[in-house]
Amino acid sequence: MRLKACVAASLLLFVAEHGAIAQPVDTQAVAGKLYVTSWFGNAITVVDLAERKAVKSVPVGVQDHNVFLSPDRKFAWVANHSDSTVSIIDTQTDQVAHTIAVGNGPRHTYFAPDGGEAYVTNEFDGTVVVIDPARRSLRATIKVGHMPHFPIAVGGRLFVTNFGDGTVSVIDRASREVVATIEVGLGPLGAGATRDGKRVYIACHNANHVAVVDTERLAVVARIATEPGPVQATVTPDQRFVYVASDGRGAVQKIDLAANVVVKTIAIGHGAGTHGIAFSPDDRLLFVTNTGLGTVSVIDAERDEIVAEIKVDVAPEGIAFLRR
Repeated sequence: MRLKACVAASLLLFVAEHGAIAQPVDTQAVAGKLYVTSWFGNAITVVDLAERKAVKSVPVGVQDHNVFLSPDRKFAWVANHSDSTVSIIDTQTDQVAHTIAVGNGPRHTYFAPDGGEAYVTNEFDGTVVVIDPARRSLRATIKVGHMPHFPIAVGGRLFVTNFGDGTVSVIDRASREVVATIEVGLGPLGAGATRDGKRVYIACHNANHVAVVDTERLAVVARIATEPGPVQATVTPDQRFVYVASDGRGAVQKIDLAANVVVKTIAIGHGAGTHGIAFSPDDRLLFVTNTGLGTVSVIDAERDEIVAEIKVDVAPEGIAFLRR
């Protein structure tokens, strides 16, 4: 009885000091689906999270690299790197509704917050194209740096990572002019931003760090060392952390935004080729693509533990979550 009382007292003290003990997330209770690209499969895999399995394959273009949801969640835009197109999937039917020719080597799509414009980077043209989503036609072409990879709209500006020259091009979205070029580190790829638009976090693949950009000063204010080969940096919905996918040793790292330090490393596995990141809106689940394994890791974001592995098509890279 004394032992039980001591254990109970210790548990109460722990809860008082640290908060309630997090309970494991039931992934099968999550009402939603994932859209996952396949670099060599030329298709989007649709994953039903309640069933924890792939339920459909949607043919798209050649070497589909990224998938991004429109703000109204009615369409999933897929950048097809090797046939110069974007496939637009209707999320109600999970069928391609339209295909747009955009330029040579499209990598990523991003939307203006109001959904009025979409932006696509063309790696081999050194450009970003501006698309009218309603008419599905090109509005403008903007010249940026060498091998542009990821565009992200932050307020009235567009930040574009240029993998080939270690810079970020800053574009005024109204005038469509490049207003600044920021040196961030070798091989910048994916990026994430805080909701208030004050910080942009950029995964610099060849420099093995995340560059933190102050969007008012248009300057790098910190460089956070990571595992080898960071690919994507994504801010959590609660704005407290950034998760970084790294393909060097197959890991995901968690950065505390208040301190700009890595506080957790989640090992996926050697050769995993950890690449894309998506969150469930309630901030409890993190979904990570593993290019080398052909899987999606489902991570409990409160415990930072892998709770499920879902088999998808070969060489998955991009990923998006749609709540039902």
